Amino acid sequence: MRPVEHFLSELNKRFQNKKVLEEGLETDRLFVAFSNLVTPVLGLQGAEELFKYWKDNYTKGSVPDYVRLGFIAAFIVHEFDDTTMNLSADDFEEIRETLSSVAEDVHIDTLTTLMSELVSRGYLD
Repeated sequence: MRPVEHFLSELNKRFQNKKVLEEGLETDRLFVAFSNLVTPVLGLQGAEELFKYWKDNYTKGSVPDYVRLGFIAAFIVHEFDDTTMNLSADDFEEIRETLSSVAEDVHIDTLTTLMSELVSRGYLD
């Protein structure tokens, strides 16, 4: 099982159990799992920015959208599947803004690939 698949599996279990995200240790554990996937690609700052975006936008309801966090990670590590994963225009815009803010710290080939994906989706002029 690939790392993103494992992460999505864990998020799916959490979602099925309808666990509410509790501040503190639970949030830290979730960030560490997300960061383990995203930091090698975007650096710690990029992982922090995307996690904060997700937390600010997708944890306000009775059940946080855990799976959306997995889809964001999948996009960053090039395992995004358009047929089964869904990100909003706002999600792609945040990814674009995060890439711009950490561009100096991201390997040029990785940055080019991610930006090309955004261009193909119409989120980069």
